[in-house]
Amino acid sequence: MNDRPPRQRLIPRWWTAVVLLLLVAGVLAGAVMTLVSDGALAWSGGGLLVASIALLVTAFSALLRPRRRVPPEVLADGTRVFRAPAVTVAGLLIAWAMLLVVAAVWACQVVADAGQVASPGAALMSVVGAVASLPDLARLLTGRLHRWTLALGPEGLSYRGYRTSVTVPWREVTGAAVQPRHPAGVRVGLRAGRDPLVVPITAFGVAAEQLVDEVHRARRAARRR
Repeated sequence: MNDRPPRQRLIPRWWTAVVLLLLVAGVLAGAVMTLVSDGALAWSGGGLLVASIALLVTAFSALLRPRRRVPPEVLADGTRVFRAPAVTVAGLLIAWAMLLVVAAVWACQVVADAGQVASPGAALMSVVGAVASLPDLARLLTGRLHRWTLALGPEGLSYRGYRTSVTVPWREVTGAAVQPRHPAGVRVGLRAGRDPLVVPITAFGVAAEQLVDEVHRARRAARRR
């Protein structure tokens, strides 16, 4: 008899629908700008089109992917590793690159002939957004911007995701549980009054319940050593 509790629905359908509708609108807007415009506006539309398609692919991977129990990657020392799906990460990187290209196009247009900028508000938002992302670009180039990865080794737990990089020995881990919201994922409790570590499930392709079970299994194995 299977006494495992049923999986919780962590990603609301309404939220998924809103995100997908916004991205579809972005695809349509980019296509229209590319087809009916010329010059910088057409180039910007093309960049928006590619970025929206890439984000749409990422959204399908992160929000609609069926999450099942799958075998993790196992390293030579027994560490069990879960990584964000490559398509999720690739979509985000492509969209980011395209938005930087759009900002560069608008910046060049402003320098060349500011009076010919058809949408100064959109141009300003693109440039400001690109400038705001430069610190993350520096982190990416220096290896400090991370693909979401959860590693459960003999000595402790390691989580890397975006700007976060945390390694915790098993003696400081008190347990793990599914966190339904804000963000949905797995909450790993820590000792000494430390804030819990939250692993967002949208970044992974496995069920949150499997990650909880894996944390408990690795913690019990460490206690037996």
